[in-house]
Amino acid sequence: MIVRLVRIAVNNLAGIPSIVYGIFGLGFFVYGIGSKIDQLFFPEVLPTPTFGTGGILWASLTLALLTVPVVIVSTEEALGAIPREIREGSLALGSTKFQTLMRILLPMASPGIMTGLILAMARAAGEVAPLMITGVVKLAPTLPLDGNFPFLHLDRKFMHLGFHIFDIGFQSPNVEAAKPMVFVTTLLLVLIVLTMSSIAIYLRNKMKKRYTFGTF
Repeated sequence: MIVRLVRIAVNNLAGIPSIVYGIFGLGFFVYGIGSKIDQLFFPEVLPTPTFGTGGILWASLTLALLTVPVVIVSTEEALGAIPREIREGSLALGSTKFQTLMRILLPMASPGIMTGLILAMARAAGEVAPLMITGVVKLAPTLPLDGNFPFLHLDRKFMHLGFHIFDIGFQSPNVEAAKPMVFVTTLLLVLIVLTMSSIAIYLRNKMKKRYTFGTF
């Protein structure tokens, strides 16, 4: 019964528009968790928020929630495709359920799981609506990653290629003059997604050869 309810919830999450995830991230992460962090650790700078405003941390968590349904469905299908005899054989040889899961099932399902990660990564790379609410800006004076401790500043806002395309393509006073920049930015975003997907596909094929056709 619990598994059926979880499956229904995951399927429903997959059909929710991305802007709804952005509103949820703004309300739950930014105004909820972020404001509590400010009250506990940064009370001296209030009312100016530190984590109680949009930043790369909350935007990342929002995108993670956005891609969870795709990863869960692909993981479930990959685990379900493993023959039942392999599970029974592992248990018959004395392995525990945890050992069977970690050493047999997950390695064999890893190509299917990686396929879900590729699809989720490609979807998240092009999402702009939730990022506009949870941390992306037109111009960021400082990068989240720099040489100052702690080097990765999760509270800082950031720039995004998708939002840059929207801004210069539809908000520019001279659309014709902005066309070359739109095309170049779009090409750069596509190349980044293709590069990340190619690396993921290479790793998936490598795991497939190792775990599907290999011996344990």
